[in-house]
Amino acid sequence: MSVKNYILGYHEFMQIKLFFRLMVIITSSLLLASCASLPTQPQPPQNQSLSWENRVSTLSGIQNWDLKGLIALRTAKNAWSANWQWQQVKHTYMISLFGPLGSNSFRLTGNPQNVLLETADGKKITAAHPESLLTEQLGWQLPVSYLHYWIRGLPVPNLAARKQFDAYHHLTLLMQQGWTIRYLNYVSVGHTDLPSKIFLANRALQVKIIISQWKF
Repeated sequence: MSVKNYILGYHEFMQIKLFFRLMVIITSSLLLASCASLPTQPQPPQNQSLSWENRVSTLSGIQNWDLKGLIALRTAKNAWSANWQWQQVKHTYMISLFGPLGSNSFRLTGNPQNVLLETADGKKITAAHPESLLTEQLGWQLPVSYLHYWIRGLPVPNLAARKQFDAYHHLTLLMQQGWTIRYLNYVSVGHTDLPSKIFLANRALQVKIIISQWKF
């Protein structure tokens, strides 16, 4: 190897070495910045002065929404979890669940008259009620009709219920229709506090819901 080629090779080596050092510095800076921007603990809801009556009025007025998050279901025999999305427009809803790698994914579309279940393998089944359809096809007694209210932090109207609240009049515990619903966290969306973590249970099924995004 000539002296000239050796010098050129050495310069190229130093440039590559400098490039990697710069990349390490930049990456470290970005990581530190992102870590610094993360809250050290969950932020409490901002709308803390509303009465329960005012919360009911506000939450009942939300008729359209788009939420995303995670859902996990457990029975005595098996357990299953998925990403999920619930889109609601007035009385029409579409609930989509996406299992790992597309397994056990399905979409439930319904209104007060009927409901359609579409599975990952292309099956389409209709019924009058979502609860009977899910029980028959998937073995889950998921109370979709009640969740329309429970997901917003509301009891189902005109049905007996036991309720507990926190110091800010957020619903924290609801017992209704054989279900126990625990509201573990709320998040402020504009001027409205909405549940972001819910645990539901009856004798046959446990359901954990995490909502990472609320839009309405």
